[in-house]
Amino acid sequence: MVIIFALLSSSTFSVANPGGNGDSNRDFTCGGSCHGDPSLSADSDGVLTIEVQKNVYASNAVAVHVTASDMTLSSNRIVGIFLLGSLNGNSDHLSDYGWSIIQDPNGGINNYVETTVSSSNSVTLTWILFAPDDGGNYNLYAQMNHGHISNSDNLAYTGVSDPLTIDVQIAPSNLPGFSENWVAPEYRTPGDSTNIILMTKNTDSIQVKWKLEGEWFENTATVSLIEKDIWSVDIPPTFGDTVIHYSVITSNGNFSIKQPLLTVGTSQVEFEGSLLEARLQSLAFATIIIGFMTTLQLYFFKPNVKSDQQKSNSTETIVANKRLVKHPDHPGWLWDTIENKWVIDSDNPPNEGAN
Repeated sequence: MVIIFALLSSSTFSVANPGGNGDSNRDFTCGGSCHGDPSLSADSDGVLTIEVQKNVYASNAVAVHVTASDMTLSSNRIVGIFLLGSLNGNSDHLSDYGWSIIQDPNGGINNYVETTVSSSNSVTLTWILFAPDDGGNYNLYAQMNHGHISNSDNLAYTGVSDPLTIDVQIAPSNLPGFSENWVAPEYRTPGDSTNIILMTKNTDSIQVKWKLEGEWFENTATVSLIEKDIWSVDIPPTFGDTVIHYSVITSNGNFSIKQPLLTVGTSQVEFEGSLLEARLQSLAFATIIIGFMTTLQLYFFKPNVKSDQQKSNSTETIVANKRLVKHPDHPGWLWDTIENKWVIDSDNPPNEGAN
């Protein structure tokens, strides 16, 4: 039983992160766990830049593009990039400064993502954000972590961009856009024909165009209004690792705004959970198997009551037969060798009048 439990638990009690830590929401230092600690890092030789569109309106969508280039990478060529609101080392997440994430470069809603860099040694990642509700000047920063081709100390090589100061303007009255309550879908399962639901504000009509990743030709999606500012968008199902890019134009009588380009991937649903949850699940499986093995053991080794009872009855019969002895001269009677007296043979009682 101990061996079974150990086998089930071993995969979750020790979790390695080869090639990165995975996308997540966190401050740059991460308590030292992602090498933000200076004692665990070295300076990157790469360059980081940030760009946004010219006009950014409060409480409306904006695309933020981060480009990382000229890094000396490890053999797996993975780089992790943060989009941050400050360089404080803590409380530097975008949400701490009024920003919220509609979609990250990998389709989720994280401020830290990891990606593989091509041989061009340059990659551009795009976050789609809701700007803060209040107008004013806001800074955005990008920071990166990556390995190095010669890295015997297993350090994280880190770099930081110059601050990008964004003038967030008060939105014109009745400006159409995405609803602050809407989150873009990350993926659809293969063959999923379910329509994408869009939530907007101040919008009388929308137009949606989509294309497969790597293609230039755009297709116009069929759109239907479910109720005010809630729309159903018909985008064909996809298979494999296909990624669809789609753009939305939100319109009313006064404005027509082209929103930032969004993506939806095609992927099987992956496991989501914490290490503690995985350990508890492993413990539950181990408990089930241990219980099953115990039940089998009890089943195969439990006493055979029926057999023992039959043996007992058989023994009593043998004992009774040795105690009560038939005599040919006295049919119908048995001699009790214990009590030393004659008793009636219940199976062959004597005839009436017999002595």
